[in-house]
Amino acid sequence: MESFTVTIEELVSQDYTILAESREEAIRKAIEMYKQGEIVLEPGNLEMKRIQVSVDADKWVEF
Repeated sequence: MESFTVTIEELVSQDYTILAESREEAIRKAIEMYKQGEIVLEPGNLEMKRIQVSVDADKWVEF
């Protein structure tokens, strides 16, 4: 029997309303809020999940 390292990745999304003077300001504010933990994508919407085995580093499988 062998040992394998398996990586599972999830893509989660969620919408937030940000008040700003411009698109760029909205992005800056959202990034800062995310970094400060004011925006947390949980539970969010699961958009994608995939898995790979370390020996097949370029072979992701969606499930």
